[in-house]
Amino acid sequence: MIPVIDWSAIVFILAAIGLCIFMLVVPRLLGGTSKGFQKQENFESGVVSAGSARIRLSAKFYIVAIFFVIFDLEALYLYTYAVSVREAGWLGFWTAVLFVVELLIGLYYLLKLGALNWSPADKKPKPKRLAAAPAGFNLADITRFNGVEELEVDPTGKIPAQLSGAMNQNPNNNAIK
Repeated sequence: MIPVIDWSAIVFILAAIGLCIFMLVVPRLLGGTSKGFQKQENFESGVVSAGSARIRLSAKFYIVAIFFVIFDLEALYLYTYAVSVREAGWLGFWTAVLFVVELLIGLYYLLKLGALNWSPADKKPKPKRLAAAPAGFNLADITRFNGVEELEVDPTGKIPAQLSGAMNQNPNNNAIK
């Protein structure tokens, strides 16, 4: 028997190789070249670069990339299930439900670990809020302003910034007039 040759695949591969060679060679032949400091300098989106491009990035960027790949693949698998939902039947439905539940458990685990918390505020323990004000608490008494003398005397014993010597002081009572 004579083997059948799939000419369409051979033509496609040759056309792809020819197109790549064409796109690499023709610009070299037709395009002009110029050299100089300005041509060698990096230029990104209208902003002249400063410093080296070799910086260390936080591992959090890679974690986000991995999360994207994981959830992108989840969408791909669920799309293939959605296309063949009738053929998959109940077994396919429960398999898809189990798949989604496993991913949600993994996401919950990552949230509990704090893998998605980036800001420093997320790292600090949150203070507990009181359900009710303590006995004898009166906000008006705490925030009452009794006059300028309060500004001159600090309850902690420290000198306020206005009286630290940076401003003119009255030698009689160390108050600013």
